[in-house]
Amino acid sequence: MMATHNSTEESAGGPVPVYLVPWDPDSQEHVDRMKLQRIACGWKVDQVDGWRETQRKGQSGLHWVILHPDHPESPSRLKSHLAAYPGEAQALSDTCKAILGRPHKPDPLVPYFHPVGHIALDSVTSVPELRTSLADGILSLMNFYISSALQNRGLGGAAMTYCEKMAKEEFGAKAITLETIANSECVPDSPRRIALKRPVLAVTNEDWYTRHGYKVYAQRKVAWVDVDETGKEWPTGSSMLRKELV
Repeated sequence: MMATHNSTEESAGGPVPVYLVPWDPDSQEHVDRMKLQRIACGWKVDQVDGWRETQRKGQSGLHWVILHPDHPESPSRLKSHLAAYPGEAQALSDTCKAILGRPHKPDPLVPYFHPVGHIALDSVTSVPELRTSLADGILSLMNFYISSALQNRGLGGAAMTYCEKMAKEEFGAKAITLETIANSECVPDSPRRIALKRPVLAVTNEDWYTRHGYKVYAQRKVAWVDVDETGKEWPTGSSMLRKELV
């Protein structure tokens, strides 16, 4: 049975700030909310309907990021999120029946929740370089989003730590891999960054993952293509990172 939330679970500093609840691909409310969050994220909203099938097949392990009800800052954080995204005011129900091919039993203590992000732990991906294989003990982190109203508060790191713990303890994973935009695409003088009017980041995605124990092992020169406001296409390079789960 898939573990979810334990209201007594605590970290060294008190109650953990977040936990994860599986996304239900058969719930229209879950699907609609995922589309809202992908719009807020800025991309892949057109892929949500396709995720329904991969989630049903146990290939995708898409989870909602939920604020822990026992954490003292959760009420104020939820208020900030809903102020920024009033369309997400309706609570969802934990209705998912299975995740990554395993039965899921909803936590009766938390029948309703307001997701403030989502994260996927996938057993099948379309990128060979990620080496995703549950049989080989390698799962891949995908489609990671935290509400823009709650970023830089440690919730992303907490969600990733929870995901890593779940990968190891529930699925016997030995490692997690992921793909993110390469540092070379984010430098101040990058023609791509300038053309797309992307901000200069204080901390790049690649550096953020590196700080959390992930190491670059490969790169792709063209991972995807972005289009600027003039219609010009910009091939985008990526880095592959891996973390051993010890």
